[in-house]
Parts: sequence; structure tokens; C-alpha cells
Amino acid sequence: MALSDLQCRRLDEKLAAKPGGLSAYYLLHLQSPAGAADMAELIDAISVQKTELFRDESQLAALRTHVLEPMVAKMHRPLRLWSAGCATGEEVATLLVMLAELGADPGSTVLGTDISESAITRARELCFTAEQLQRVPPPIRDRWFVPMSPGRFTLVAHLKERASFLCHNLMDKPYPTAADGQGFDIIACRNVLIYFTPESFERVVVSLAGRLAPEGMLMLSAAEPLLRAPPELRTVRCEQAFFYARAQEGASTADPGPVVVARMRPSYSGLPVVGTRQVPEPTKPVEPQPPSGGPHSEADALFAQALEGAGGEASPQTADTLRRCLALDPDLAAARYLLGMVLEQRGALAEAAEEYRRALRSLEEGRARTTPFFLNNARLQVACARAVERVERAGPLPRG
Repeated sequence: MALSDLQCRRLDEKLAAKPGGLSAYYLLHLQSPAGAADMAELIDAISVQKTELFRDESQLAALRTHVLEPMVAKMHRPLRLWSAGCATGEEVATLLVMLAELGADPGSTVLGTDISESAITRARELCFTAEQLQRVPPPIRDRWFVPMSPGRFTLVAHLKERASFLCHNLMDKPYPTAADGQGFDIIACRNVLIYFTPESFERVVVSLAGRLAPEGMLMLSAAEPLLRAPPELRTVRCEQAFFYARAQEGASTADPGPVVVARMRPSYSGLPVVGTRQVPEPTKPVEPQPPSGGPHSEADALFAQALEGAGGEASPQTADTLRRCLALDPDLAAARYLLGMVLEQRGALAEAAEEYRRALRSLEEGRARTTPFFLNNARLQVACARAVERVERAGPLPRG
């Protein structure tokens, strides 16, 4: 993990309170069976466990329409899903409800894993407060959750039976497998990798790809686009989300090949659609219209063009496109964050840090516009703050 200043302070406080906690001997203790409880306590001190059911609705809507619905219609078998970094179980419950709403095979399962043993203990209950359920539409909440006590609800019993939980560190191998020993159809690992160092990020993505079924999909958060997709994965773009499909054996990541993704609907957001390669329609396709409506519309079009470069090796043209976009709209924080990622990938750490800082300021001061791809500015603000800390901790930033 690329620890934040707050996490470092928490860790220092915990270690200082332990006899010999700052010594090399204590490190050996933590690595021994006798130190397991102390290690769990330290992990809890730095773990991020804040989450909600149906978090990031736009991405979940894309998952339902472009991934889950086609899988349910085509595969006619139990689906195997994994929520990696599930915290206290909210994402596991969300995925179980989505499967049930789509009429997936009753044998479909969701595995939840997390590094924190205390989080997994709570997750196994699949019980939530009314606040955690606030994003769940009332009809869905009434259908799949039952009250336990005032202000607390639990998932219905027959869905709870389809969940399993395991304490797992994403740095440790072997990775989990599905119940039948096969790969997972969908792996969700959202808002986890933004807390990792770049090296750990890449290592985990490759390991997750290795646990996908032949037509499986990896879902990361919008703040974690792969600017360099490994050979094991290829990018599938939808209006408001990226997914990463397991690449066919011997196929290039630039060659889409067959994949279970529904044809996209038109975007109603005003942002030009960034999507997968379409199946030709029997009628003549509508020609794209040039952007209209002033600099914001032009900036959105340029941002969409830059997003088309994500998922492969980001080229100098990607950075140039993002700079043109920001010249039109300096407070398009999503574009500035993506520019920071491109610069960081190229090793221009000082420039990357400055872009991350400018994006963070526009978000903190409320000047940043939302975009259909990064609908959640609060999540983007967290990602920018983490990026600043990550780059600064990488070493002295050269100036000039």
C-alpha cells in the first residue's frame, strides 16, 4: 500500500503503544503465528472500510446492461463472481441482488475477500444499517432485505446462502478460485488499487486476470483505468465505464474478438460515447455530429477522444489531447487526473504531481464539473489526494 500521512500516523501510534513495537524483533513477531492478532490489529488501523450498497450507480448500471444481462442470457449456468476487497460485505450483497433481479441461475455465487479479519467477520452477517441501504431503490430493498432490529436489515436467507467469505491479502498467492475450481466470470476490485503502489497495482491486476474464466470480466473503479492493460486483458469501453475482458489465447489486446457485451445504447449525457466496437446495424448508421454548445462541449469531446487511448500504452498524443481539453475547461478535474496518470506513467513525476494537485484544488473548491465517466466527484477527490501522496512518496520530485 502507498500509505497516506494519516495511515502512517495511525500505524506509528499503534506501534509506539506496543512493547518493542519499533524494533526489528517486533517485525519478526508479526511474521510469526504468535503475532497474528497484533498483525490483524495493525491491518485494521490502516484499512479503508467505508462503503455502501449500490455504490457508484452509473458503473453498476453499465455492468448490468453490458455484462451481466448478456452473461445470464448466454451461459445458462451458475455464474461465479468475486468481490476482492469487499470490506464489510456491501458489494457482495449488491452483486447477489443484481443476479437475483436478472433471474440468474440460483446456483450463482459471490465470494467476498478482504485483508481485514474484523471486516470479514462483519461481512459474513450480511446485515446493514438504513444508512448503508440509502442508495438501494425502495422496491428492491423491500424485495431482498428484511428488518432485523430498528434501523438494521439483513439480506434474505436464500441469497445469503450464495455468499462465501475469506480473509485474503491481495499480495499473497495463491489467489482464490471459484467453488468448482474454475475461473470467475466477474471479478470486482473497486476503489482498492488506488491505495496501492504502482508496482503492486500492476502485480495485482495480472494476478486477478489469471483468475478470470475464458469470457470473464474484471471491473475496477472509474478512478483506476488501466493505461497499460497487461497482455492477459483487453479493454471494453461503455458509455460510463471501462471493463477488462480476459484476452483470447494468442489474440492481441488490440483485437477485440468475441466478447459477451451488449450493444450500447445512445448516451443521454451530452458526452460523446466512448464504447466498444459496435456490431453493424442493418440500417445506415447515423453520422456523428460535431460538438456544439461552446468550450465545455468541445472539452468533453476531447476528453472522450483521450479516453479512447486508455487501455493501451498512452501515447504523447493522449497528453496533448488532454492539454487541449484543459485549455478549454481548466476545471475538468477528470481530464486533469487522467493527464496526471499519463505523466506518472511516463516518469514525469513533478508534472504529474502538479496536475493531481490542480485537479484536487478544483474539486475541493467546488469548481470541477462532473463528467458522465467520473460521475462521483467525491471519489475522484479521494483518488487525486492519494495520487499526490503516492507521487510525493516515490522520491524527490525534480524541478525545472
